[in-house]
Amino acid sequence: MSEETAKRRAIPKWAWHAIRLGVIAVVVVLLIWRIDWGAVVAAFRVDSIWLLVIAVLANFVSVLLKGLAWKGVVDGLPGLKRRTRYIDLLSPLMVGFLFNTILAARVGEIAKVLLAKRRLVKRDEDVSTTVLLGTVVVENIVTTIAWVVLVILIGIFLPLPSYAWIITAVLGVICLVIVVVALLQNPNRQVPPWLSTGSIWRRVTRAFQRLWGAVHESHASLRDPQQFMRVAVPSFGTWLAQWAGIYATLGAFGLGYVGWGGAGLLLVTITLAQSFPILPGNLVVFQAAAVVPLTASYGVSAADALAFSIVLQATEMAVGVVIGFIFLLFEGVSFKQLRREAEEEEGALER
Repeated sequence: MSEETAKRRAIPKWAWHAIRLGVIAVVVVLLIWRIDWGAVVAAFRVDSIWLLVIAVLANFVSVLLKGLAWKGVVDGLPGLKRRTRYIDLLSPLMVGFLFNTILAARVGEIAKVLLAKRRLVKRDEDVSTTVLLGTVVVENIVTTIAWVVLVILIGIFLPLPSYAWIITAVLGVICLVIVVVALLQNPNRQVPPWLSTGSIWRRVTRAFQRLWGAVHESHASLRDPQQFMRVAVPSFGTWLAQWAGIYATLGAFGLGYVGWGGAGLLLVTITLAQSFPILPGNLVVFQAAAVVPLTASYGVSAADALAFSIVLQATEMAVGVVIGFIFLLFEGVSFKQLRREAEEEEGALER
């Protein structure tokens, strides 16, 4: 990275660290002031260890299905000579979860793209990093649409508060707009004209133009109904598995009375919170996303809700950390080296 680039990025980096420290300080003060830690410790009682095992397995199935969805997008790339092997994308995906769990930023998305590219190159496939990153974006968009559909279905049969509907509607509209624009856009354009104006955002626009071209290329294959179903079905299954994992964890803590509707509400709030990775593993933010709806909508005590949220996050992190480390060992690259490569690639995309 050049000296000029380093100077340009110095202020945002310091500002980002300041935000993290500020969030940590505020949350620590609130926790010390408002939480009865003796009650929290007493709340760590598990009625059924087997339900926790089911929760971990459900989260693992969710990751496996997410890998299938990503494979569906990558297999649809026009420049691909033959379909990818599932393991060539599952291993990078698990390592990406490891990075996103340990680190605060979304470096894991770049790391899994770099590993996937390395595996595809060994199979004589010439796919650029930007194009693979575009497939990640497309998979996330389709997965979000699947999440919106599931939440709507939950809301039809089970009660959900109004703010859950508002969040779902906003995200659904945003994703549908992106998909429609990408599918209808002239292939000769990298980015719609209404998104490429303004000298202030010139640097951001250049990076977005490259990524948009890759997203558009990945979207093109979704015009094929069969190819679209290869992405949409496992994406929907991903959320079903996560929903089941949340419900199983509620049952393990004796909170089964919250029901499938409460598990659906937690699926909404936690998913939204995980979209903003402020702290490593999204700690604290994850807990807030679980504690607030449980205490406000279902009358669960703050201590019980906090204990539940900590264990729920542990069931999700166990998959990413443990299995991610195992796959990282087989990739033949160290955590430090891959992190450095991912950060350098991230900087190159911004230039």
